[in-house]
Amino acid sequence: MGLAMLGLAPLLWCVLCTAASSGFPWNAARLAPSFALAYGLPIYALRDSGQQLGWIYGPGFVIWNLPATLFQSPTYALFLAAVWNVLTWLVPFGLILRAAGVVNGWMVFASAAYCGVLVLGSSATNYMFSFVHVDALCVGAGLVACLALHRAATEGNARWLHLAAAGAVASFWTKQTAIMLVPAMFAWLWQEGHRRMWWPLFFWCVVYAAASTLVFFIYFGAPEILFNLWLVNVRKPWRGGPVFLAAELGRMFFATWAWLPLAVLVGWLRRTTDEPRAPFEAGALVRLLLWCAVTQLPLGIAAALKDGGGLNSLHSLHYLQLVLLIFTFHALTRRRRGKTHRWLVPGCLWLAAVAVPLGNAAVYVSDPGFRWTFSHRQELLVKLAREQPGRFYFPWNPLATLIAEHKIQPLDDALYCLWNEHLEPPVEKIREAVPRDPIILYEEPAQSHFALRYFKRTVAQPKRGTE
Repeated sequence: MGLAMLGLAPLLWCVLCTAASSGFPWNAARLAPSFALAYGLPIYALRDSGQQLGWIYGPGFVIWNLPATLFQSPTYALFLAAVWNVLTWLVPFGLILRAAGVVNGWMVFASAAYCGVLVLGSSATNYMFSFVHVDALCVGAGLVACLALHRAATEGNARWLHLAAAGAVASFWTKQTAIMLVPAMFAWLWQEGHRRMWWPLFFWCVVYAAASTLVFFIYFGAPEILFNLWLVNVRKPWRGGPVFLAAELGRMFFATWAWLPLAVLVGWLRRTTDEPRAPFEAGALVRLLLWCAVTQLPLGIAAALKDGGGLNSLHSLHYLQLVLLIFTFHALTRRRRGKTHRWLVPGCLWLAAVAVPLGNAAVYVSDPGFRWTFSHRQELLVKLAREQPGRFYFPWNPLATLIAEHKIQPLDDALYCLWNEHLEPPVEKIREAVPRDPIILYEEPAQSHFALRYFKRTVAQPKRGTE
């Protein structure tokens, strides 16, 4: 475990520096709605507005990252958001392992560090470190809901149902696909024989969902929320058919090859132990995590197949990873049969289970786009906007203008998505949202340059579905 913690530390520093430097063009755009909310500006816009931030998720992530708005430096704000992002899902990972009864004391921190190694070592999940996005909070809130429901059932204390319902609602208001946590929770209660908790859980889910919906509809506007959270997502075109689906699923399974040594270790340890059965607490929690993984898979796949989607929508992987880790740490604490190779074989397998994902993570951060120190390139954008207000337009960095001028400029990708879904805002509204005859600056490499079409005399007509 010490090797995992020592190996993760420099890799973690690298991805946090990259996230803070906006090494990925998305990070500044994803944090921009939190600054807009802090300044009292709208984070959701209707079709007839040019102030499009492209925020198609619930306000949960926006509110959760408000502490980052205390910084007026985009670099430090993003760094805090990146650290906050990692803790948001890593802490629940450790709490789940502790609740399963397989780790305690300092091993909680060590096991959480190893979770980080596995996540960073898989190309399907390593974005959780360098990409400041809604998935960390969505998974973290979902795990808190699972933890509270498990406590309520095993202790017979209905007060934990409040936290279970609130966690599920918070997860949904972070990313819409998390709605499937609710049927998973009810299915688990039925399987474990706790049907008496159905009605209390249903009642509190309705109460927290209704209260939060009322507050958000009043503050952000019901039409704005429904337009961005429902209509925009529904209108997104599909990226492909069955062949594309098979390719994406194949890529997902192949991406987890770094977890294979750990699976082999678990299998060997469970085969050679005198106590093969997990304790009831761990078994019940494992079944709850499996229910969550299975029920979220269909919507996760659908989101991944939509235009603009990706493997980050497959949250089932994180729940399955926790199941694997529960079995791992439980198996490591059991007595094994026989006297020969009592430590040699599991020691070698454990070393491989740590070294393989660490090596894969090292290859991942060896990409030239990753940084080991802060890049203050974004500070230059803010400085330009402050020195010459009303002159610059940063299509992939609305955060710079928000900090410098407290104004919302349309995000390049938001304009493309709305156009691609036949929901394009009026051109004059888009031009009104940016300075007159603006100096347009893209941070390269930019993902797209779609916004330029609104500031050319001859507007090109790209083919929808491509860019």
